[in-house]
Amino acid sequence: MELGISVPPALCLRAEDLSRATAEAVNATNTWLRLYRPRRVVLRTSAHEDLEESAQAGRTLSLLNCPPDASALLRTIDQDLLTAENLGGSDGACVMVQEQIEAPLYGVAFYEDGHLTVEAARHTDGITAGRPPQARARVEGNRFHITTQELPIPGMLLTRRLLRTCRLLHEHFGFGVDVEWAWTGAGVVVLQVRPITRSLLERAA
Repeated sequence: MELGISVPPALCLRAEDLSRATAEAVNATNTWLRLYRPRRVVLRTSAHEDLEESAQAGRTLSLLNCPPDASALLRTIDQDLLTAENLGGSDGACVMVQEQIEAPLYGVAFYEDGHLTVEAARHTDGITAGRPPQARARVEGNRFHITTQELPIPGMLLTRRLLRTCRLLHEHFGFGVDVEWAWTGAGVVVLQVRPITRSLLERAA
């Protein structure tokens, strides 16, 4: 990514192409798999999710540990994801095929107007699936507040890296960011970015 942020390779397939089983969707998936050779794949639905005026955070579906096989992926998409409920029933809906990152920590971070809120878990979809976090952090200006439920979690290092990453994304996109991330132990990998649907002050209240 031009900002120097690590992002796993991904492919966006339009729901209209998938529903018609077009050759374009099949060829694109095969080409993507040959180019990036992921060991495991995650499938995510999206219905205008990453647009500022219509963010759909929390309304998407993710399928983990999918094999890197085009036929199997498209069959799973057809059977499990191509519904109005999952894709929002709107024009522009899509399914994202993304390399699955294996990491010791995953989570979400919200950044707006110098305020950062972080939640972390050890499971790939832990926070987004509603599991309680193993760590929480909040940054307001130069003040850091970090709590962890277990050790060892690199709370300060992780929070500082996320603060830098979220600032860059905020400056680049021009809106408060809701970021899904993975911590590899060496750095932060950004999985998804979308606009914040409620301000951090509203969340705190």
